[in-house]
Amino acid sequence: MRLFRSVSLKPLVTLLFVLLLTITLSTALFLQLRNEMRLFERLSDRVTATHIESVRSHLFNFMEVPIQANAAVEIAIRNSLNESDSSLNELEVPLKETMERIFPNMPQLSLIAFGSANGNYVAVDRDSQTGDFRLLLKDVRTRGVMNFYSGMSTENPVINSLKYYDPRLRPWYRNVEVNRRGIWTTGYWDLNKVRELTISYNSPVYDTNKRYVGVLSSDIKVERFNKYLRSIPSLGNGVIFILNGDNKMVSYSSDDKLKFVPQETTILYDKATLISPQESISPIIREMAPYLNDKSIDKILFTLNGEVFHGRIASFGSGLGLKNWRIVVAVPQSDFIGKLDADRRSTIFLILGVFLVGITLAWIILSKITTPILDVARQARLIALQEWSPARAPRFQLKEIRLLNNAFNEMSATLSTAFSKLRHQVNYDPVSGLLSAEGLLEQMKISDTSGEKRKWRGLVMLSLDNIGDVNNTLGYQKGEWLLSEFAATLNDVVPKEALLARVNDVEFAVCYPEGCPKDILTEEVQKYVHLYAHAQGSEHLMFVGSIAFVDGEFDDASLTQHLRKASLALVNARKKGTGAYEVYKPEMMTQAVENTQMLQELSQAQINQELLVYFQPIVELRDGRVIGAEALLRWRSKAYGMVAPYIFIPLAEESGLILSIGRWVLKESCRQLALKIASGWPRDFIIHINVSARQLMQTDFYDVIVESLRENDLSPCNLAIELTESILVEKGTIIGEQIARIRALGLSVAIDDFGSGFSSLSYLYRLQFDCLKIDRDFVCGVLESARSEAIVSAVVRLADGLSVPLVAEGIETEEAAAKLYHLGCKRGQGYYFGRPIPLDEWENPRNK
Repeated sequence: MRLFRSVSLKPLVTLLFVLLLTITLSTALFLQLRNEMRLFERLSDRVTATHIESVRSHLFNFMEVPIQANAAVEIAIRNSLNESDSSLNELEVPLKETMERIFPNMPQLSLIAFGSANGNYVAVDRDSQTGDFRLLLKDVRTRGVMNFYSGMSTENPVINSLKYYDPRLRPWYRNVEVNRRGIWTTGYWDLNKVRELTISYNSPVYDTNKRYVGVLSSDIKVERFNKYLRSIPSLGNGVIFILNGDNKMVSYSSDDKLKFVPQETTILYDKATLISPQESISPIIREMAPYLNDKSIDKILFTLNGEVFHGRIASFGSGLGLKNWRIVVAVPQSDFIGKLDADRRSTIFLILGVFLVGITLAWIILSKITTPILDVARQARLIALQEWSPARAPRFQLKEIRLLNNAFNEMSATLSTAFSKLRHQVNYDPVSGLLSAEGLLEQMKISDTSGEKRKWRGLVMLSLDNIGDVNNTLGYQKGEWLLSEFAATLNDVVPKEALLARVNDVEFAVCYPEGCPKDILTEEVQKYVHLYAHAQGSEHLMFVGSIAFVDGEFDDASLTQHLRKASLALVNARKKGTGAYEVYKPEMMTQAVENTQMLQELSQAQINQELLVYFQPIVELRDGRVIGAEALLRWRSKAYGMVAPYIFIPLAEESGLILSIGRWVLKESCRQLALKIASGWPRDFIIHINVSARQLMQTDFYDVIVESLRENDLSPCNLAIELTESILVEKGTIIGEQIARIRALGLSVAIDDFGSGFSSLSYLYRLQFDCLKIDRDFVCGVLESARSEAIVSAVVRLADGLSVPLVAEGIETEEAAAKLYHLGCKRGQGYYFGRPIPLDEWENPRNK
């Protein structure tokens, strides 16, 4: 202590300054170097990960082609297959069309072949340079000899022949025949004039009776992917290569050449010996080779010729049946840091120079400004802590320090005012003057008089759902007025001890304190129901919305969860109409989670080919003649099995997926009908397709119909769209013009589920239509209920008066069909005539 008393402030402060400056700069240099190393690591991770993901995506698309080709060919030829066929002439066109039409822009797909169970063989080969196709054939027409034709016809010259070729003896055939699943071959040289490494995907084929009839094989040329790897512009001096399960290089960006092993036997290809990383001509790949034997390693850092390389290894191919394939990338550090290393050294020397100059200057002037600076620093810290007290003015101050001190005092006062305003803006809604969601949370954190944390008993959430419509039609000023009126009305109703807040644009929350009995809370909810019953003020605007109630204790920590529960209950309340309320139940959360998961699966259903179109016949009741069918969407999910339409169709409509799904149903139905008409079905056969309101309001819906008809060479009379009464009542004014355009095109418009709950028939006068479909609820009771019979008779007379046909849905017995025909109904649909099934399983209506 005596030593410190004898030391003057100047050397002590200067010494401390030097010490602190030394520590600061040393720490800064250390952190700089450490951050740079981390930066290099992050950059390398980002660069290599980018390369990995890009190559993974391209490689997946590249390797998926033969699998898709086999699947496409199998679908195309399944009906033509027979294990006893001695001629494969019916398979030549599907093989060629698969390559030419389905995969015209996939040059890596070089050959598609089929080897039958009786030893026949047919293949279509695509020339990698000219794109021309040639036929390879062995069947009864070639008398057991494998012929290579110069074109796609057996009339073309034979350019090569192989005797005694039996595909059943080949490894690619035997492996599939034994395992009865898709299998990849190892690399081999094909026999094209441009010799390239080829890999084949082979899969078993079954006829319509599920009998094994042969093997499909599709070839891809790997060199195409090598060219892609070499063309990656951002690779720089790095390398990328693909390893198979045997740790051999299948594809690479280096200039390695494969080993050619010629075969003397009579086969269609020569074996290619893939090279290992140790045998590569690239020193980078050879340096990485020892690490690649350990398949648990996913990152590599090594030095080669003084250059640091960052490598990454990622697995690939599990979804394609490629076992233990890996993508390997290595990038030199200099490629992504450039001149950063040299700049770093310059910066270090510059910092050291500044350090020395700073020490010299500090010794001279630091003691003169120490105290004022410390005062200013203390004031700055107080400002950071939001303590807005003015700084103490020392006896001695330099002019600059005094100005700085005054500036801090002014800033303190300004910030104090600004933070107060900001806090108020955050905690209170500017339009309604109510608490915001943040303000509600802050209020709930306030302790009661005893210092204990307050508890809350129940939460009521109310919505003002017509605020958006008011904003769009009458303007935002009127919308804010309605919002303020609603808030004022709530303030008059909500008890003083409760908290009222506007938690989002259209939702308001009321939190009741602990101690409120549940029956009182129920009475409180009833008070809110009356808010939506009457017009407000002179403007006669109604409050349109719903109410949700969540029972149970909660506090500020669980407020967010309670608000979420209330929102879920509010969604159900909205479905009941304005003024309705719903009490939260735990199953709502479970259902919301399940809907979210199912919606995720549904979004991939079309891509995964899980959607199906079934068709149910529509018949003339007079003679049972089938005149059309209704297209019905089905979903066979890999995760959920066959999902009922009433479950997934509302999800599709709420999420907007109904637009893409509806477009697919329209095109698929037209495509299938066109095929049936081409096979001999009546040309006036009509398909009824259900259309949602959202589809009908799309500006391109008319164009989609025209395009679907044109692509499938169908007449507009082959298509009818079905609209429910709810669409016509709610959206009739909006969609009237669209319906008129569709009818002008020649399509029929049918009203589905007629009589299912809407008493107003004004839309029948306003909108033009061509068919009525009476709701199945009336049809099911026509034999037992005199009321149902009377309703059906009335609808029959209505249809006759409007000169439109009437279709009765839900006919399940012969007696019901006869009764409906006796009442005057001309057409029917239901299980009695046929369940919904794929159109391929239908008989020709001419034969019935």
